[in-house]
Parts: sequence; C-alpha cells; structure tokens
Amino acid sequence: MTLAIIYGAVFAAALLLVETILRALSRRRRATTEVNERMRRLLSGQAQEAVYQSLLKDRSAMDTASFEWLDLRKLYRQSGLTLNVQRRVTYVLVIFFISFVGAMLLTSNPWLRLTLAGVGTFVAVLVGLLRARAKRRAKFVARLPDAIDIIVRSIGAGHPVTAAISLVAREMPDPIGSEFGLLSDQLTFGSEIDEALLAMVDRVGVDELNLLAVTVSVQRSSGGNLTEILQNLSHMVRERSIMKAKIRAISAEGRITAVVMSVFPVLLYTLLNTLVPTYFDAIWETGNGLYIVAGIVGYMSIGIFILFRLVRFDF
Repeated sequence: MTLAIIYGAVFAAALLLVETILRALSRRRRATTEVNERMRRLLSGQAQEAVYQSLLKDRSAMDTASFEWLDLRKLYRQSGLTLNVQRRVTYVLVIFFISFVGAMLLTSNPWLRLTLAGVGTFVAVLVGLLRARAKRRAKFVARLPDAIDIIVRSIGAGHPVTAAISLVAREMPDPIGSEFGLLSDQLTFGSEIDEALLAMVDRVGVDELNLLAVTVSVQRSSGGNLTEILQNLSHMVRERSIMKAKIRAISAEGRITAVVMSVFPVLLYTLLNTLVPTYFDAIWETGNGLYIVAGIVGYMSIGIFILFRLVRFDF
C-alpha cells in the first residue's frame, strides 16, 4: 500500500513538472510570436528602407512578375512564412521521404510508390500553407477592429492618416504591426495610399482589409467623415467575426463528419493490408491495379471535394 502511494506521488509530481514546463514554453512561444518583427529589425539598427526590402523579400512579395501566375507563390506570401530557399527545399525533401515511407507500407509497386509520394508531398505542402494562411488571417481579422480604432482615435486627435497608420505599425503586434508597417513604409517612399492598401490586401488576402481599402479610396474621391466611416467599419468587422464564429460552431459536426469519412477508406485499406498482406494481390495480378487505384483515388477526390463544399460556407 505504501509503495503504491509513493508511485502515485511520483507520478503526480512528474505530471505537475511536465505541465509547468509546457506552460512556460507556451508562454515564451506566445510572447515570441507576438513580437512586431518590423519593429524588432528597426531596433536592431537597420535602416528603414533596408527593413522594408528585407520584409518583402522574406515574404516573397518582391516584384517578380514572371512567377506571379503561380498560386502557390501567392499562397506562401499570404501565409506569412519567412523561409529561405534552402529551408523550403529541405522541408519538401523531408515531406517527400516521409510520404515515400508511407507509400512503401501501402504498396510494393515502385512507380505507384513514387506517384503516391509525389501526390502526398504536394498535398502536405498545400495543406500546410493553407493552415498557416488561415491562422494568420484569423489573427489579422481578430485584431483589425482594434487597429481601425487606433486609426480613428489618432485622426480624431488631429493626426493625418499616414501618422495614424504609422501608430498602428508601432503599437500593434504581428501580423497587424508588420503589415501596417510595410504600408507606412510604402507611403513614406512615395506610393499613393490606394495603391499601398491594395498591395497590403494582396499580401494578406483578407476580405475585411479589402473593405478598408475600398472605404478609404471612396472617401478620398467623394469626401465625407472618415472617422465615422471607419467607426462603422470597425463595428461591422466585429459583428462579422461574431457571425463567423456562430456559423463555425453550428457546422462543427458536419466538418468532423467530413474529415472522418475522408480518412476512413485510407485507414481501412491500411488495416487490411497490414493484417492480410495478400488480400489485394488478386487486383495487382490482373495487371490493371494502377488503373483501379487511379479510378478509386479520382472518385474519392470528387467525393471529398463535395463533402467539404457541403460544410463550407462563404460569408
């Protein structure tokens, strides 16, 4: 009995220690990710124009029209990732290796292994970029009303719009801080505010930011009380975020169902192939295994696309 109590106390102490370490690491990581990257580079002694150019280069947002048609490039730009070419290639190779090892567990056909590894690598990279962009967009939209409120108060105090934007760049954490910092730098270097706002919309890809760009552009051309317009826009963005949260809560069951139905066929195939390795040999012996697998993957892709479209709402 005493030994059981000692084991229980040791387990509880270890659990508390691990939880404390994880909480400390989480707080440290959160504090690090909320640092305004632009302000950090400026405080390190770099010139404003050098910081501006380096941020654009890290985000692949330089003027490279020859590659502008690539959707992956735009997706990477909007994800906010700042990886150099060597790290990108390394990550892709690691993902390809993991996908190839997984394909080795599914089939013994070398060409099918390469095909599955290539498709798996592309899907993994695409999903990773989409998730990174979604997280960055969510952070941006959550803090955009606060940024607009800062602009409203600054304009109400008598500051020009450019000074209000610069204030947001100094006071707000990333991703708001650095994006408005790039906007402020563009205005400093002579760009028109309409052009600079559209460039920021392209870098971020948020509909609410597009509303801000249109609002400022229309106010410049037709006049009006900019403070009141921005206050209404801030209120609208907050209400829109609340509506999005309600819709996601209502559709959560449908989204989970779509994920389970998409993953279940792959898990079932893996289970059967592991328990009975010769179960699918009859299909490969016919010589039409590749065509059968391609047809199944095609039909499954269509079904998964329809499933996720049913639980996806545009608002």
